[in-house]
Amino acid sequence: MLKEKISAMQKLLHAQKLDVLMIGNFGHQVRDDLLYYLLLTHLELGVMMIPQKGIPTLYAIPFEVAQIKKAYPELHVLPFEKPLKDVLKVYEKKQIGYRPSSMPSAYVEKRMIALTGEERIFAIKLPEEIVRLKKAAALTDKIFADVITNWKKFNTEQDVATYIILKTIERGAEPSFPPIVASGKHALNPHHTPAKTTLTKGFCVIDMGVRYQGYCSDMTRTVYIGKPTKKEKDIYNHLLHAQHTAITECIVGAKISDIAEHCRKHLGKEWNKHFTHALGHGLGTQVHEWPRVSTSVQEPLGENMYITIEPGVYPPGKFGMRIEDDVLITKKGPVVLTKTEKKLIHV
Repeated sequence: MLKEKISAMQKLLHAQKLDVLMIGNFGHQVRDDLLYYLLLTHLELGVMMIPQKGIPTLYAIPFEVAQIKKAYPELHVLPFEKPLKDVLKVYEKKQIGYRPSSMPSAYVEKRMIALTGEERIFAIKLPEEIVRLKKAAALTDKIFADVITNWKKFNTEQDVATYIILKTIERGAEPSFPPIVASGKHALNPHHTPAKTTLTKGFCVIDMGVRYQGYCSDMTRTVYIGKPTKKEKDIYNHLLHAQHTAITECIVGAKISDIAEHCRKHLGKEWNKHFTHALGHGLGTQVHEWPRVSTSVQEPLGENMYITIEPGVYPPGKFGMRIEDDVLITKKGPVVLTKTEKKLIHV
């Protein structure tokens, strides 16, 4: 898989007339998601030089070199023992590309040229990537089922979130982001931090995901604590129908902005004004990747893109609800990898 990813990057370098691309983690807080995409591990310190042709060179912490060589036979691995400027002398007559989003300004030289378009390489998933994404989604379904089975054991939102994290680790994965558990009016905040307060009657949003062998899932289900009224059921089912309709439109060639716009129209004026975030986002080695699924993105969907579809409504002072699935775009139509039932669950 690494060879295929490197080959795709080299084609991009050729198209942009760049001799070599420099990416890396420099011991700073900024980590390069492209380096993670390639290696599927976070290096504390490391610089990779990807030439337009040939084998990339990875400069790593000296005591990690032997281990990294064994893990990545596709790379030249050398100890990072000299200042970066000395490393770059080898490439002083080359056109060097870099990624502005992840390169500390102190390391950017005038001769460097910003790379563009690499997010499109991330977006189209390779067969082995799809295998791992399916596994991540399946694990998420199983953990959510465990949550519902054990619901009576939980007193607070934090209890639920902690349980999700522990079950994720038990199943050999890690959380792709801190789980969101938002009951009652807390669900009005799409990014609510689980509280130690008692779980509140009403809608409860559970947004969770795992990272399995480098690849992420991201699923949201809204459950109801107690017994919902007919009106509450109707509102939920309206949102569910809007989400289902949006997913059916996720076909190869469909314009992203059209899908997002149609979903908002489906919700209707009353509920669209309370839909306060984008319809979704790309998903892969990062939990949020290109493309953003919103009315402002004119790009068409491509085969083997992987996105979330997650409409939500949050009328002020009342409640919040959201339903999210992970969707693979195929020639035969959209394939939802998160299989958890979406009928409103009462707990």
